[in-house]
Amino acid sequence: MNPVVIVHPKLAQASFERAIRPLLTHKGRYGELGIHLRSFTYPFLDVDFDWHARGHAVRLRIDGTDYPYRPVSGYWIDEHNGRLLPGRGIVPGNGGGGFQSSGLDGSPRCWFCFKGWREYHDHPSHQDTSWATLRSNGSYTVMQLIQQLSWDLNNAPGVTPV
Repeated sequence: MNPVVIVHPKLAQASFERAIRPLLTHKGRYGELGIHLRSFTYPFLDVDFDWHARGHAVRLRIDGTDYPYRPVSGYWIDEHNGRLLPGRGIVPGNGGGGFQSSGLDGSPRCWFCFKGWREYHDHPSHQDTSWATLRSNGSYTVMQLIQQLSWDLNNAPGVTPV
């Protein structure tokens, strides 16, 4: 089932490309931070994060469909672009922290419980903080979300493979 498009695709693409331009034009600077551009074909941006505790990288897919009307979505993927699911000991989790490893129905599903990520704002218990109030805040730009996720992956307490 294809999601319903809310924003005209060309407008969403232009907004998303503008939001990630620093990564597209300054790959080396982000590489020094452990954030490596793998590919970009709208609406998907794939980046690798160095996961220091594990000694390898983990790949993130960011979906910019309907950006900036809706926040970006993100999930871990494998080298063949398939979603990584918990249970194999290769995706980050932190036991109820921001790195979630199950959906609302209890099924295995990785998502980010952080403001600025679509799944956070779609979650029934997070309706007190709307994306509309955050999207103009510089702390919730796509690049800030990427950098924060990289920092959390390597520094937040209890992040281990699930």
